[in-house]
Amino acid sequence: MSAATAATAATPVSAVSDFVTKNWKLIAVAVLATGAASAAVYALTSKPSAKPAADAGADSTSASGAASGAATQSAAAKRKKKAAAAAAATTAAAAGISAAASAEPAAKKAQPNDVPREPADSVVSAASDATAPPKEDKSAKSGFIMPEDVSALSQEERTKLAQEAKTLGNKFYGDRKFAEAVDMYTKAIILSPTAIYYSNRAAAHSYLPSAVLTRPMTAQENHEQVVADCTEALKIDSKYVKALSRRGLGYEKLSMLTEALNDYTVVCVLEGFRKEASMAAPDRVLKLISARQTQEIMQTKVARMPSPTFINAYMDSFRATPSQATIVAQCEGTGESIKLIKEAFEHQSQRKWQEAFELCDKALEADDFDNDAIEAIARNLRGTFYFLMGRIDMSVEDLQRSLELDPTNINTLIKRGTLFMERGEIEKTVELFEKAESLDPTNVDLFYHRGQVRFLTNDFQAAIDDYTQSIKNEKPGDASVYVHIQTAVAKYKLNDLNGAEKKFKETKRLFPNSAEVYNYHGEILMDKQAFTEALKSFDKSIEMDDSSPLPYINKSILYLQWKQDLPSAEAECRKALMVDPLCDIAYTQLAQLLCHQNRIEEALKVYDDAIQVTRTEAEVMNVISCREAARAQWHVLKAYPGILDSVPRA
Repeated sequence: MSAATAATAATPVSAVSDFVTKNWKLIAVAVLATGAASAAVYALTSKPSAKPAADAGADSTSASGAASGAATQSAAAKRKKKAAAAAAATTAAAAGISAAASAEPAAKKAQPNDVPREPADSVVSAASDATAPPKEDKSAKSGFIMPEDVSALSQEERTKLAQEAKTLGNKFYGDRKFAEAVDMYTKAIILSPTAIYYSNRAAAHSYLPSAVLTRPMTAQENHEQVVADCTEALKIDSKYVKALSRRGLGYEKLSMLTEALNDYTVVCVLEGFRKEASMAAPDRVLKLISARQTQEIMQTKVARMPSPTFINAYMDSFRATPSQATIVAQCEGTGESIKLIKEAFEHQSQRKWQEAFELCDKALEADDFDNDAIEAIARNLRGTFYFLMGRIDMSVEDLQRSLELDPTNINTLIKRGTLFMERGEIEKTVELFEKAESLDPTNVDLFYHRGQVRFLTNDFQAAIDDYTQSIKNEKPGDASVYVHIQTAVAKYKLNDLNGAEKKFKETKRLFPNSAEVYNYHGEILMDKQAFTEALKSFDKSIEMDDSSPLPYINKSILYLQWKQDLPSAEAECRKALMVDPLCDIAYTQLAQLLCHQNRIEEALKVYDDAIQVTRTEAEVMNVISCREAARAQWHVLKAYPGILDSVPRA
């Protein structure tokens, strides 16, 4: 669970990254701003892409249709030279498919009903390359006679013979005689090259076993040959989807992931994002790219305090008395560690978070505590700061040691439990919360944070029950606006619209100076498409506290969803960054807006800025996914000018 979510799950901060990752095409297509808006707040419309499914079609287009892209030579010498070059590139077979490639559905061992009748239209699994000619004349067995002097034939004769060779190649392919298929497709290319013939040969290459080769080839050479053949096909027809798909997978097998993503993205755009199988490919590659780049970044990324808005929200979500600061202040110890930890809590009370962290760290380094309970609190505080900085392993270490020193500290049990939740270990989270409840069945923090866990697992009624208990057990001075806001939001999630509105009205009365309640109420109004009222609510929040970036971000989303007003939306994002330069969600939202305006180069720089201020590895990975999807969009715009204009608008 993120710190922002722990404070209030109503915030858009926790939803945008998930939405972008699951719906990468909204980043890759500039015109889809409207659909992204409300989903960015609540992620109500996002859904994962379906797994890819192999197509069963074939490249069996007639020669007359295919010949339009063929190159025609006028001089006999040039024709002979080209024929010789094509023959030199001919392969009798491809090398054995690698273990990874052989796992692909299209390359699995044939079953009785698994033999394709024509060259597969699906994305194939490998590529090949060879310089040696076939060991034997496959055309003799097929009944096809290749003319000795191709240059002596008319273009019409060459086109007709090429079609015959291609038809035989399709038959061999359907019988899984891939070496013979390659031979026929190569002859078709020599006679009258078309994009289809090159693409078909690439498909056949990908299945060739190395045993049929004069010189066995490596898996890498196979993949390189597929890329080479598909590239030749695309020189003839740059929008040939099958060649783009096959080359994309060839690049993927060669670990040329950016190139693979570019090809897969073009395929999706050409298909208008209508085929789930095609859309699964960029999803897969984005994950690989993001994982690789995240690992590199995290090795050198310097941990630092996040946005003050983020820290304030998390720290304010703990309000049980006596507070840890009170316990430390009442301690009578005189050692250096006690002195430093007292100073740390004094700075925390002034919201000087960096200074508080540094003093706490020095206190633990001095290591002259004579009170286990106070040392446990010190480790709790440092562990909390480590969590906020995204250093999760170090946070776990400190909180675990804190529990060893004082197993009865409710605050530590709650924080350790939420870290289990962050890692998906819900049972351990529940176990620690149950222990905390057995120690203090009226603890307001316990009920609030357990309610958050239940909210995030969509158990909204149970969340409301916990929030209600938290409110019931509040003591004078303990009241928190967040628990009341969350109660209203949970009611809304249960479709209790009247109950949600009543709760927001009550919360405004109880907390007349709270800007947060107007911001989160505005989100609910926006989700209900009560846009005018939502705008008033966001403006009221800003009027009460203009230092928070969240209402500006929400206004940005509102302008997109309501009026498709990109300039105003961008302006609100920039205001958010002015008041909080460390707000990663503001950078991400701004970058998306720039993508929607096809200002991709600017967007890439903003994504880079977002990476610098993100906390955790997962957050870095999400931003990288957005950035690389934008980079692929940029490739599409440069390589295929105007192509996005044909994509259906959302």
